[in-house]
Amino acid sequence: MQKFMTPSLRLLCLAGLLLGPRTLPAAAAQRTEVHFQEVDTLFPNPGQGWMSYQRTPRQPTRFPCSVVYVRFDWADAEPSEGHYNWKFIDDTIAAWKPKNAALALRVMTANAHSDGYYSSPKWLFDAGCRGHEYSVGGGDPTSGGKAIARIEPDYADPSYLAKHGAFLQALGQRYNGKPEIAFLDIGSYGIWGEWHTEHPAPVAVRRQIVDLYRTAFPQTPLVFMTDDFEVVPYALQQGAGLRRDGVGSPWHEQNWIGSPRYAKVTAMAETWKTAPVVFEWFGDYNYLKSKNWSFDAAVNFMLQNHVSLVVDNIGHIPPEAQPQLDKLARLAGYRFVLRDLAHDSSAKAGGSLTIAMNWANVGVGKLYQPFVPRLALRNAVDETVAQVTAAADPRQWLPGEQAVATALALPATLPAGDYTLALALVDPTGIHPPLNLAISAPAKLGWYIVSHLKID
Repeated sequence: MQKFMTPSLRLLCLAGLLLGPRTLPAAAAQRTEVHFQEVDTLFPNPGQGWMSYQRTPRQPTRFPCSVVYVRFDWADAEPSEGHYNWKFIDDTIAAWKPKNAALALRVMTANAHSDGYYSSPKWLFDAGCRGHEYSVGGGDPTSGGKAIARIEPDYADPSYLAKHGAFLQALGQRYNGKPEIAFLDIGSYGIWGEWHTEHPAPVAVRRQIVDLYRTAFPQTPLVFMTDDFEVVPYALQQGAGLRRDGVGSPWHEQNWIGSPRYAKVTAMAETWKTAPVVFEWFGDYNYLKSKNWSFDAAVNFMLQNHVSLVVDNIGHIPPEAQPQLDKLARLAGYRFVLRDLAHDSSAKAGGSLTIAMNWANVGVGKLYQPFVPRLALRNAVDETVAQVTAAADPRQWLPGEQAVATALALPATLPAGDYTLALALVDPTGIHPPLNLAISAPAKLGWYIVSHLKID
């Protein structure tokens, strides 16, 4: 309906938010309709958009973000066997909590950017765990740091599986199901926990590592590194989402869903409908350009593959590329717009008000956390006098349009007069604040003033 409206009529409809309900012509008298303008504002909502690397918010993030990414060595978190250092995780949680940002975590057992020999604890190897020396890094910043000798564990060694499994259990006992943790990468295998290594373990062992995470974190979302195309099907069967580091490289974009490499991963294209999709750039913008790789192609690849979250490792962006990056940050994950709302212009105390709404998810992904649409009737002093939760689940709102209707019961004791109708998508558990909506309407604490009603 809105696309056929003249600019003047759109302005008249939007003015209803500030000047009161719009009474339609005689043929449709006593009916109020409000149409909302979609805005391009960037804002943080849980589990979508931009993901910061900053462990403390000392500097403004490039875009508003609801997730902060922390990647760490096992050796730093368990310096001696059975003794754990959670301080750096807890400090990051505390630093970002005032900004309503949760953490995403990855454990590394081999890290080509480490300053020294060990990323898995020295005590692991002293206890007899086998290991493999490797040396990567040097001139190419995406290959690692200094090209020094380092060691990664033999992932098939029973000692590694037992002791690392105990560590993950301890990590899970502290953080599983906590709202401060957005998700975990299923890491712990290969360089940077990215599941590529020159010393591969058998498929059965790699599946066992997936199981260690499932056991330790049954209530926390998990995402699996797609470099291991042999284990991806198993991880997806267990409910994991997808993560691809290396976006921007044509090889990575060509070896993806539908390619021979992933031909047997039949569920891969539909994963985004049940679990998050997380992408990270291969290198920063200047690195991509130095390789003559297309920045625009990388952005389009993420959007076409229903990205939920993007890791901010793209570095400095020139002005001409900024609109593309803005679009990616805006459309990653879900983005909800209330297109219009309609109801009777007046009602009687003790009666019921039917409210019809048209929503749209204009993002490329979906919502995974439980939120519900709630409407509240407020009096002249902004007190809520009636409230209803619509029977709709925004987690089911894939990209596209959604019609929602609900009925608001009006208390028999309501005095006659003018009232305001407010709306929010709220977390029924109270953990998260209401979602930001991409509409031009007055808002306070996540509640949007969407219409007015007269009680006879």
